[in-house]
Amino acid sequence: MFGGLNKSTSIFALAAVAGLAMGGVSAKAADLGGDCCADLEERVAELEATTARKGNRKVSLTIYGQVTTAVMFWDADGNGIDESNTYVVDPQTSSTRFGFKGKANITSDWSAGYNIELEFQAADASKVRVNNDEAGDLPEFRQAHWYLQSKTLGKVRVGLADMAASGIAEISVANELIADGMSSSQAGATIISRDLSGPGITNFETNRQNTVRYDTPEFGGFIASAAWGEDDIWDVALRYAGEFAGFKLAAGVAYAESTDSRNGGPDDDGDFGDDSTIEIVNGGLSVMHVATGLFVTASAGQRERSTYVGEDTFWHVTGGIEQKWSSLGKTTIFGMGGEFNDKEGTIIGGVAAVDSDSLQYYGGGVVQKIDAAAMDLFISYRHYDVNAGTAGAPVESDFDVVVGGGRIQF
Repeated sequence: MFGGLNKSTSIFALAAVAGLAMGGVSAKAADLGGDCCADLEERVAELEATTARKGNRKVSLTIYGQVTTAVMFWDADGNGIDESNTYVVDPQTSSTRFGFKGKANITSDWSAGYNIELEFQAADASKVRVNNDEAGDLPEFRQAHWYLQSKTLGKVRVGLADMAASGIAEISVANELIADGMSSSQAGATIISRDLSGPGITNFETNRQNTVRYDTPEFGGFIASAAWGEDDIWDVALRYAGEFAGFKLAAGVAYAESTDSRNGGPDDDGDFGDDSTIEIVNGGLSVMHVATGLFVTASAGQRERSTYVGEDTFWHVTGGIEQKWSSLGKTTIFGMGGEFNDKEGTIIGGVAAVDSDSLQYYGGGVVQKIDAAAMDLFISYRHYDVNAGTAGAPVESDFDVVVGGGRIQF
């Protein structure tokens, strides 16, 4: 009798709890507008729109970047200048930057993606002057493009992106480029060109443009590229990377042509920029013996301008060794040298005016990787012999620069 009553009471209690639960759900549903799931989805979407995350359900998001700063000591002697200074700088060769990139798979063969990258330089090492150590730049875009890629047909990029020849003269299988490289972004480049009246140092690369670029899939280590930008510039390139017989090899060659009005130089009528055409051939080669870490890297280029007499040329060679002597990471020790010649002979109205600038340089450096912190510490030295002016009135100068600093990547 007592047990039966307990059973009935339990049944009524369970029914009451169920009723309250159903009533609670109905009340909550009414509070949420009649569709709790739809409202929940809306609130999740709001949170997703205001939170940095790994992308949406279809397109991934990766945030990456690096911080690079250094101390730069330089000494200039010539062209009426005898001065030395020490600055804290941002080496543009591998500048401070951060970016976003992502990818979505369309089919097993096709994918789509994007890349947005910004650069920050409080004191550009290539733009400091004798009387100016605040040569900073506002943040600027390095990349802003989308792409479509097929494993069998290749990749097409549209937007602000590297041209086909970008990086072709800075190919290396070693880790010395942060402290070396024949580049227009070399520390002290503006001091040489402006204060010492020397040539503007460059490796003739077309670099980034608003462009349409196509890259083939890899065939036996080879990739071919072609790019067109803003109706005034186009280039093609062929690259190779591989390893055989105990050697690591990377190489590339490119051709570029530009008719941009910013080319400068007079045209046949004496007006600047209207008809000037620039043609460029440049490339690089890098080889390392894997067992010993001994490596050699070389690059060279030639530039012709339709309204100038003569050719601009450069060559650059680096040799060294890269080994993991420490548990911190690999150490790269190198020496290097090169030459740059800027022939600015012009013809206006049948009259030639020759202005030939050149420089020779040598130096060396060390780069130490710290694997646990994704970091590189580096120091390098260069000595330049600068020759400027016409044949009848040459100006000779010396320029020495030491740059030491670090880069940490994320």
